[in-house]
Amino acid sequence: MKLLLFLALFTLSLAQEIKVSAIVKGRVEKLYVKEGQRVEKGDVLVLIDPALYKAERDSLKAKLNSQRITLEKVERDFRRYEELFNRGLLSKSEYEDWKSRYEKELAQYESIKAQLQGVERLIEYCTIKSPVRGVAKKLLVREGMFVNGTTIPEVLLILEEK
Repeated sequence: MKLLLFLALFTLSLAQEIKVSAIVKGRVEKLYVKEGQRVEKGDVLVLIDPALYKAERDSLKAKLNSQRITLEKVERDFRRYEELFNRGLLSKSEYEDWKSRYEKELAQYESIKAQLQGVERLIEYCTIKSPVRGVAKKLLVREGMFVNGTTIPEVLLILEEK
């Protein structure tokens, strides 16, 4: 009976150690957790300064707006030339040149849009949340410390509660 009780207690105390990592680079702006503190899944643990990514986002937004204006103009021109081609008033070569130009501008627009979405995702990753419910076992960073997402990716260890 004592052996069964011991095994039951031992099984309940087992926990998996989870390494919480940063996948972005930057300065640790704020720690929201202390060693030994209980955390719930989704709790904010660490904030990495997102300023670098926000500046890149703002630059990409401006580029996207500029590219949108260019694309709209080229598309209007292409539609006019397409109409001329359909009426037999424009050579196939000239039509294909305008179509190529339009497709190039459209591809450029989509590329900038995808870059912007990627940077917005990186901004989200600057807020590191707990992937599990558990206890913060060990903080591996301090406020002001730099993490780069590769050689210094881990920010803390959590003992996951089962």
